[in-house]
Amino acid sequence: MVPLDANNGYVRGSTFYNQKINDDWSFNAGLDIAASTPHNYSTFWIQQLYGELDWKIYQLKIGSKEKYNSFLDPNLSSGDFVTSNNSRPIPEIRAGIPKFVPFPHAKANFYIKGDFSIGKFLDDDWQEKTATAYNRNYTKDVYSHYKSIYFRIGNIEKKPYQFTFGMNHQAMWGGNIYKYEYKKVDQPQGITDFLRVMIAKEGSGASSNTDKMYVAGSQWGSYIFKYDYRLKNEDVVSAYLHHFFDDGSGMTFENYMDNLLGLQYKSKKKQPISNAVFEYIYTKQQTGAVHFNLMMDEAHSHLQPKGNGNDNYYNNVEYIQGPSHFGRTMGTPLFLSPEYNDDGRLNFKSSRIVAFHFGLGGYFTNDLSYRLLATTGETWGRYYVPFTKKRSGFASNLDLMYNNPKLEDWEFKLSLGYNTGEFFDDDAFGVGVSIVKRGSISIK
Repeated sequence: MVPLDANNGYVRGSTFYNQKINDDWSFNAGLDIAASTPHNYSTFWIQQLYGELDWKIYQLKIGSKEKYNSFLDPNLSSGDFVTSNNSRPIPEIRAGIPKFVPFPHAKANFYIKGDFSIGKFLDDDWQEKTATAYNRNYTKDVYSHYKSIYFRIGNIEKKPYQFTFGMNHQAMWGGNIYKYEYKKVDQPQGITDFLRVMIAKEGSGASSNTDKMYVAGSQWGSYIFKYDYRLKNEDVVSAYLHHFFDDGSGMTFENYMDNLLGLQYKSKKKQPISNAVFEYIYTKQQTGAVHFNLMMDEAHSHLQPKGNGNDNYYNNVEYIQGPSHFGRTMGTPLFLSPEYNDDGRLNFKSSRIVAFHFGLGGYFTNDLSYRLLATTGETWGRYYVPFTKKRSGFASNLDLMYNNPKLEDWEFKLSLGYNTGEFFDDDAFGVGVSIVKRGSISIK
């Protein structure tokens, strides 16, 4: 929501409607409008506009809605590789099972959830304006696809433990690819082309040469493993592993070193330390430094299986912007977003990193709470375009939230941020103030 330029501000107003029809059916809708100082989104835009229909365990959603499907903590984590809350939501049609439900005949010990969606990116004009000023490549009219499936063994509400595992898959496909030095490439957008994207199959005859050689569109995803244990005092400790993949070699763990490893402690009480997260992020391996082209001559074709590397996370030859929307990453913000580039390029310039992240949240009093985030890391750029020297840096943020019981439904927040070093682009210090009023228009 916040523009990058200094001395910024925004005003946001939202209204949400929730209607339970009967025990099986319910309907939800939302409208969220914002206006700000100059922003990539515009000075006025619709942040959320959606409708949801729930029937028993199933849900159908149409529109743009802020969502957080990740199992990582939305307030304290460094950010999910695939589905963070760092960018503006994409309008989509999404269907699925949003909450874990018992698997049939599993005696309530085995649970399942998942979803499936298709959507459309809205940042065509921003991409064109940013790239053409420097004669760079860009894409327009791009579609999105997302799906996930997760399983859980145990239920921490009934037992002292639970184990969750699963995967998600994201793709960009279709669209028109504008290359400054070449003519425009129109990627196919038919039903059969979407089916190819859905199962990660190579592009059809009408696709670009790159899509025909590898897979249709730009595709990435992750595997999730998480173990939760409830202590006798009802506090919960968790350990998790988030493994990213950008191609087939990543899916088969040839990039086995590239993971987000995390530990979390969470208390049910309001106390000085109610929530704590520690994470270690490593993405330097990327299946090695070399990737051999599939179209090798016969004399050297035997080398091809040995060169599955240079996965080049978040970057794609055709879909230059990678997993970003209006220049902001849809995944981890530790791969600095294209919005930070100052040369018109829409790609991610740094995805080989090592970082340590710490998050802490709690209460000084019942009315005064805080959130503290701190990250230190090193980055080497990319295998294709490495930095001339390693870049290091430190970033931090402190939020203080105050809720006065005499001012019902009001929240006041003071934010302080400090970055130093080249990892996070540049040294910076910032102060932010927000005032929020929430309430009910009517209750039935």
